[in-house]
Amino acid sequence: MAKVRKEVELAVRLPETGGGFGEVLHTVAGDAVNVLAFCHYRDPAGSVVLLIADDPVAAKDSIESAGFPCKANAVIVVNAPDQVGAAARIGAHLHQAGIEILYSYASAASAGEFLAVFKTSDDELALSVLAESVVSRAA
Repeated sequence: MAKVRKEVELAVRLPETGGGFGEVLHTVAGDAVNVLAFCHYRDPAGSVVLLIADDPVAAKDSIESAGFPCKANAVIVVNAPDQVGAAARIGAHLHQAGIEILYSYASAASAGEFLAVFKTSDDELALSVLAESVVSRAA
């Protein structure tokens, strides 16, 4: 059965010098915080790590203690059965409701399940739409 919830995503801006990606994940793991999903990308100002942790407060403290700036953002997280087309159906529900997906990424959650992270143009509406459509139909 699919589960939809609001979560805290941490956004970490890394210096252009490189090397920070592994250090951020190592720092969080060293404080026994589990990273549930992450995304890493480069842009003209350097690179960014986005991550969802099982304890976002502890993760943020770890990251900032290591000297990296860290910002908390609200996102929508969906745990759903790992079935062909499941993520496409979730995206279609958002599109049909007129909700723009600003960005998304996913990770394996457990055997037979995936975790998808969505930042949308209206997270509250997305939460409501997905709670009604995805959970009731199990993605």
